[in-house]
Amino acid sequence: MRIYLVRHGDAVLEEDDPARPLSAIGRAEADAAAILLQGERAEIDEIWHSTRLRAKETAQIIAERLGVNNVLEKKGLSPYDPVFPIADQIKKSRKNILIASHMPFLGKLASLIKTGDAHKEKVEIKTGGVVSINLAI
Repeated sequence: MRIYLVRHGDAVLEEDDPARPLSAIGRAEADAAAILLQGERAEIDEIWHSTRLRAKETAQIIAERLGVNNVLEKKGLSPYDPVFPIADQIKKSRKNILIASHMPFLGKLASLIKTGDAHKEKVEIKTGGVVSINLAI
């Protein structure tokens, strides 16, 4: 079982658009992440994304390029949400999941999955960045 954590691409400033969609750079970052995953022959069963537009657009770009049809908006993936409920959902799913979300949520989730402690390791993911974690369950 493999989990892919993807930080959304660069977004426009809130004063330019309160919904904060991806900027042109952000779209390119999301596409680059998709190309990287495609090159790695990533097998993704589901893509989860937060309720925020920039994460949704990132997920859609990746899903389109990789041909993933199961794209789900999930609550609990916002920047400061607790990571334990999502970690439990991941373990129960037994699927290869890509999560398009935000920092610091993704960093804490990566640390929790890798070490059992959401605060043990400081994991930084740049916009459009991808972290792949193999889970032995």
